[in-house]
Amino acid sequence: MSADLQSIIQSKEVERRRLRALPWLEKLEMLDKLRLRHVWLQTMRPQTKKRPA
Repeated sequence: MSADLQSIIQSKEVERRRLRALPWLEKLEMLDKLRLRHVWLQTMRPQTKKRPA
């Protein structure tokens, strides 16, 4: 395994531990922000016509 890949895996594990340690209220607030961001991104995406099947 390359050093770069090992570094990525380690940083992801550190982030997972950080997120696990957060209080529930903070996690819920993060979810709310992610949901709002998703909705905003959907409005910014150009609309494409769906082709009939």
